[in-house]
Amino acid sequence: MNIRGVEIVVVCAAALLTPLRAGAEDLSALARASSTETMMRRQPAPVSPRTAPTLRRQRKGTISLGGQIGYGVVRGSSELNDHNDRGVGYAFRFRYMLSRRAALGFSFENQHYAPRAGLPVSATPFEVDSTLTVTTVASEAVVYFHRERPTNPYIVAGLGFASPNVLYETKESRRVDEGPFLVVGAGIERFVRPRLALDFSLRGFTEVGNSELSLFSQASAGIHLYPGD
Repeated sequence: MNIRGVEIVVVCAAALLTPLRAGAEDLSALARASSTETMMRRQPAPVSPRTAPTLRRQRKGTISLGGQIGYGVVRGSSELNDHNDRGVGYAFRFRYMLSRRAALGFSFENQHYAPRAGLPVSATPFEVDSTLTVTTVASEAVVYFHRERPTNPYIVAGLGFASPNVLYETKESRRVDEGPFLVVGAGIERFVRPRLALDFSLRGFTEVGNSELSLFSQASAGIHLYPGD
């Protein structure tokens, strides 16, 4: 009789514990789900990485300006070559970026050439040249390579107009062989700051005036600035 009573008690206890155990499991699952949902809510929403801004020297519409000092030599079959040889000068250059690799440029130059050594002495004032000054204005197309790098090689070609002016030892002057010219060249821009570059170039000029041909070569060095924002 006692054994039978014990069995009944055990069966009753098991029946009572089963719902409690199921309820505890449900509460545990609910707690885990709530915890997971809370963690998901606390995580920030994914953000796409910001694209790095394009370098100013690659932006279309960028205006830049520079200056160079050059050393030039005159050759050819004209009167300019007959009486003058070589000398120093300066140039101002302005550029407008048409695309990431190309620019439209404008150059204003003033180049001086000293008298050619070994000229015979003459009593005629206009045969004793003192200084030749060639002032030029040109429009140029500039094409860059590796524009995204600090060192950018480039080539240049353009058309312009030259005004050679001869100043004689008698302090008199006259214009000689004015006319159009063609310029071609190559150079390198080396950026030392995001908006400042060293600019080195070699240029060749072919100028025709009064049916005479003058050839000029020039090596220049200077700086180029990219102002703005």
